[in-house]
Amino acid sequence: MFLKFTAAGDLQFEDCANFRAFRLVVQGDRDRLDEVRRALAGKAELPNADSAWIFEHALRRWPGVEHDAAWQQNFSAMIEKARPHGWIDDARKAIKAHIEWVVD
Repeated sequence: MFLKFTAAGDLQFEDCANFRAFRLVVQGDRDRLDEVRRALAGKAELPNADSAWIFEHALRRWPGVEHDAAWQQNFSAMIEKARPHGWIDDARKAIKAHIEWVVD
């Protein structure tokens, strides 16, 4: 699954049934970092251009999955599998994601 920040500034949740991969895809180059930070405020924190902390609540409340009990259960299982690897920040209630910058 991944969040995609488009060139137009829209945020999309894609491949949301894939619980084996997680990332943030940004269309554009790293010069957009501050723009992306502002746009994702409340949904994610970007400490640098390589990684993001995506807030769990932002994904759980996403339209299309917020009332899907099976998705919620699978998402919880994904979090538990990622926890021993340092990909979960319990204080922030966030999941670490690699940022993929895509320049067309």
